Amino acid sequence: MALLGHVIMGIQVINSIIIFILTVCLWIPNVIGAKILAFFPPPIYSHLTGFHSLFEELANRGHNITVVSPFPPKQLMPPTYTHKAIANVNTVKIKKHKDPMKIRHIYRLLNMLNVKLRMTNLIKETLELDDVRSFLNDTRFNFDVVLTECWYSDVYLAVGHRYSAPVICLSPMLPTVGQSNFLDMPINPAYIPSFWMYYSDTMCFMERLVNFIVTSAEILTDYIIQKLQQTMLDDLYEYPGHHICPSLNTLKKKIALTFVNSHFSVSYSRPYPPNMIPVAGMHLRPQKLIEQGLMRLLDNAVEGFIFFSFGSNIKMTSIPEHQVKVFIDSFKKLPQLILWKWENGTIDGIPGNIHMDKWFPQQFILNHKNCKLFITHGGYHSLVEAIHYGLPIIGFPFYTDQFYNMKFAVEKGFGIEMSLDKLNENVLDNALEQILLNQRLKNNAQKISVLLSDLPKATSLNTAVYWVEYVIRNGQGPQEFIISDLNWFQYWSIDVVLFVFSILFFIIFVLLKLICCYIGNNK
Repeated sequence: MALLGHVIMGIQVINSIIIFILTVCLWIPNVIGAKILAFFPPPIYSHLTGFHSLFEELANRGHNITVVSPFPPKQLMPPTYTHKAIANVNTVKIKKHKDPMKIRHIYRLLNMLNVKLRMTNLIKETLELDDVRSFLNDTRFNFDVVLTECWYSDVYLAVGHRYSAPVICLSPMLPTVGQSNFLDMPINPAYIPSFWMYYSDTMCFMERLVNFIVTSAEILTDYIIQKLQQTMLDDLYEYPGHHICPSLNTLKKKIALTFVNSHFSVSYSRPYPPNMIPVAGMHLRPQKLIEQGLMRLLDNAVEGFIFFSFGSNIKMTSIPEHQVKVFIDSFKKLPQLILWKWENGTIDGIPGNIHMDKWFPQQFILNHKNCKLFITHGGYHSLVEAIHYGLPIIGFPFYTDQFYNMKFAVEKGFGIEMSLDKLNENVLDNALEQILLNQRLKNNAQKISVLLSDLPKATSLNTAVYWVEYVIRNGQGPQEFIISDLNWFQYWSIDVVLFVFSILFFIIFVLLKLICCYIGNNK
């Protein structure tokens, strides 16, 4: 009996092992080795960099990822990573349309309209590229899931239809009103400030009034933009089967997930439904290969250093000469080293504590122990990196969400906002002194840094990878759309309000009639 018991137990163990092996063999292909397309043709480098770490990590985990982009990776990628190069549409058209130095003076509402139209034209140009058309018409490709930007570029959703694959949207900054509408996210202008405005989530009456008007205008313009993009969807795609592609509205309802480059520690809080996953900070990672000369320069900066950069889209060389002189005159008084991102050579006669170069490894610099301050344009990635590394900032916002970002930095106590138009030596000296000689802003930056880093059990990158694999396994996101089936009349319950008021009016009318009749009968 004992021998029989051991035999039975051995058979059960073998069966368990066989079941486990079969389960693993059947399950792994659904998660590991999936074919993923990252469709990122817009020539906006900062939009790609926020999500490129996700593409690389998916490749590291055994997925076969194809990235369609005008920007090749700057370092060696895993063998499962494929870059499909496409032509870079003429970005001069974008930048010369409005000079960064002039666009700052455009009223926020006009700024919004300008950016939407520029983005729409840019998206149209990418779909007209021979490289993009050739890729989409190549019948050798098939994919299990499509990742694409959805920031005024909803027409890219048709790529999911092209490959009969679920779509994950990647939003490079806070969701627009249009995104919020079709992703079931509340957009109440009473407490959710438009990122086109310079408002916090606590607004006075006039601010709420203006915010309501701007939000309403964005809803209206999104309707117009959608009509334009529907025309683009109908006319510009040529892939096999494009003639039976559903409408843009239908494609929006089929979005599996949206990754939004946001987090409550780097912007004003707003309610996100389960199908929107905040992943701010996903691109944060230490940069490994650093030029030795720069490393020595930073390590030897015994008084610390200041990093000065306006990002990839705003060229320092477009700053007027008299404003450049203000910066130089203030910087030369400081004991700190100044790292200044300057795209075109150098400036004659600059003091010895200023080091200029056309490119710097920004994350490495901000993470260096000797970095004291970041002077920035207030771009979203720069804001996230400053918060992550616990640095105070001085910001000179230009357009889009940069005023919103700097409003947040000032209100949270780790930033000072300045205007190039009002810049003079005394104003800049005072701002530098306020940060370099007072630990208050530095301490506030470090407190918020803790909030951004304190994620539940996983980093933003691991969270994003999990949800990509979730969609691959299940073919959909965690929630069916509800609000997207409602029109604006139903969404704001106007029909309900009118019905209730009609009933109340009827009851009051009847009561008044009864009272009048009663009074008349008693006379």
